[in-house]
Amino acid sequence: MKISKVLILNPYLPTLGGGEKHMGYLCQFIEEYYHYEVDIDILVHNYNEVDIYADDYVTIDDVNKQFGLDLKKTKIRKIDLEMPKNKIESMRNKTMVEDITKEYDLFINFMFLSKHIGKAKVNMYQCMFPPHRFATEMKNSIMDQMVAKSMDKKFFNSYDSIVSNSKYTNHWLAEYWKPHKKETVIYPPVFHEADIAGRYDENKKKNIIISVGRFFVAAHSKKQLEMVEFFVNNQEVFKTYEYHLVGAVSNLPADLEYLDKIKKLAATVNNVFIHENCKYADLMELYGKAKIFWHGTGYGVDENLEPEKMEHFGITTVEAMSFGAVPVVINKGGQKETVEDGVNGFRWDNEKECVENSKKLIDDDELRKKMAVISAERSKDYSIEEFYNRHREVFHELQI
Repeated sequence: MKISKVLILNPYLPTLGGGEKHMGYLCQFIEEYYHYEVDIDILVHNYNEVDIYADDYVTIDDVNKQFGLDLKKTKIRKIDLEMPKNKIESMRNKTMVEDITKEYDLFINFMFLSKHIGKAKVNMYQCMFPPHRFATEMKNSIMDQMVAKSMDKKFFNSYDSIVSNSKYTNHWLAEYWKPHKKETVIYPPVFHEADIAGRYDENKKKNIIISVGRFFVAAHSKKQLEMVEFFVNNQEVFKTYEYHLVGAVSNLPADLEYLDKIKKLAATVNNVFIHENCKYADLMELYGKAKIFWHGTGYGVDENLEPEKMEHFGITTVEAMSFGAVPVVINKGGQKETVEDGVNGFRWDNEKECVENSKKLIDDDELRKKMAVISAERSKDYSIEEFYNRHREVFHELQI
């Protein structure tokens, strides 16, 4: 069928994080796939009382600049949703969004843990991590269970294709919703193949550890406060190194308070630096200088009880690898897919292991360089070209 109108649901657009980069390149693919004879709307709303009409609300130009894109046929569509006070109001908001999808040829649900039903001609679920079934959450009466099972069926059956962002995510999708032929795994786009060549330049390396991720406390928090604690607690090990933390921050009081705690702890030493809302070019420069990359999403959380709080893939880990910044990351979630322990980096379960593994790289420069080379080579598996090719296959299967 001919596709001319596409809707992508992503109210978290202002964060301009890894998920937004993923979504941005999906928009770029769709524009190119349809030879720019398509109109794409990114549907946003005022979740958590975010002012979608504020002068500084994110624009498509901001998205282009942040991720090096050139979106021409994509725009932002805004709707007002009142903050729900109960389940009835939550369902009202959900229905409002679902009714909008009817206006489009293709609906792509890009919202984290969303259970919105797709009502476009063709519907695709880009799964960052699967939501629990309604039936799992509603355990009151037999009638509640019957209603919940009906809602689950309507949600799952409304999608013609479900794309998981990692094998880790797909595993939990199967656990929650049972395997189905409509599921596939496509890793997020990280960079163009041509961009990788020459990215790792040992001559640019400095004694820097870098962490990249949004400063926030909800969902899969990046655990920057704990990472700074690791660094500050072990100053004797890291006395010749700098620790740089890069990430966007929202205007939510809880997130601002979290960032303030990090700043106060960082101020107790002179070798921790925080880069808020860092420009893309500046981030790329920092990656190029960094020798080590830290990531701790999921630290202190039981992976089996709260798998949604893990890093489900980890775009920033792969970005760091492409620059030869050796990853020293938590032994949980999607990090286990990209980092082979002792080969192209290290994985850890606690502070002691994180520090000890980092110290190995600090003390043994030849080991670090060897792992840097392997990391840069393995990062090629996550190219934008491969992302496009795999989505082209899905679009062909859907005959759109």
